Amino acid sequence: TPKAIVESIGNGGLSGQPIKSKCTEVIRYLSKNSQKAFPIIGVGGIHSADDAIKKIEAGADLVQIYTGFVYEGPGLVKRINKALINR
Repeated sequence: TPKAIVESIGNGGLSGQPIKSKCTEVIRYLSKNSQKAFPIIGVGGIHSADDAIKKIEAGADLVQIYTGFVYEGPGLVKRINKALINR
């Protein structure tokens, strides 16, 4: 990331929605090119059950939520689990 962009973002990391599509691209790339040599944990911008399912469809074996959990609350876990069961 260019220094000017990092400085405009400020201290700390970038997470949540801004990195969602890039993370999904990386998951898809790793899944396609790793021959499943290791588990892939899908992260980045998971704010709904649909977001979690998209990570899994891209090749994630598991998903991890953080920002979505903060903004959507603990009910997000239940909604993701229900959606996965009903797939």
